[in-house]
Amino acid sequence: MVKNKIFALLFFISALPCFRGQQLHFKDKNLEKAVLENFDSNKDGTINPIEAEMVENLFLVNKGIAAVDDLSYFKNARMIILDENSITSLSLKNMDRLQLLSCTNCKISIFKAENLKNLTSLYLDNNQIESILLKTTPRIDQLTLSLNKIKTIDVSALTYLKKLNLEHNQIQKLDISKNPNLQTLNVLKNPLQETDIKKGNAHVTIFGFQQY
Repeated sequence: MVKNKIFALLFFISALPCFRGQQLHFKDKNLEKAVLENFDSNKDGTINPIEAEMVENLFLVNKGIAAVDDLSYFKNARMIILDENSITSLSLKNMDRLQLLSCTNCKISIFKAENLKNLTSLYLDNNQIESILLKTTPRIDQLTLSLNKIKTIDVSALTYLKKLNLEHNQIQKLDISKNPNLQTLNVLKNPLQETDIKKGNAHVTIFGFQQY
């Protein structure tokens, strides 16, 4: 057993130079430029797998980014902020450590989240989103989707949800009966009345129409 552990350790150490020398290839050159500025620790002008795995926070605001496929390299990222870019399609999956994702004012029309099991905060304000699936993001407690084109939304899987902002969308009916922790809901500028909202037992403060 001890010999096996020693062998494994020696193998890992011997493999480090190979990993360091392995360059990751980026589809979006603006994204590559942005991460090189902060995470090229050995200053060789490239990002290798070890450097990518060390990244926990990605602040990529207004960097001219158009595609985000390359974010899959940063598996250990806990926070990704992509505000003020021109990203029409955003798809993320299998990023187990991601806790906060923000992509506001990015022209997104397609958003897909798959197996983001620790994501707690999602901000997608001021985009072009018409529909959104949130069944594989079960731990979200803050969700803001204001200034989109959403007509229907299913939040039944978000049992941890505390704050929900749907301001300026096209929603006509909403079911929050399965969100026991919901505290605040903003539905301003949606074509719905209080009777169009199916509520649960928890007290929710609702903004957007006259309360009686």
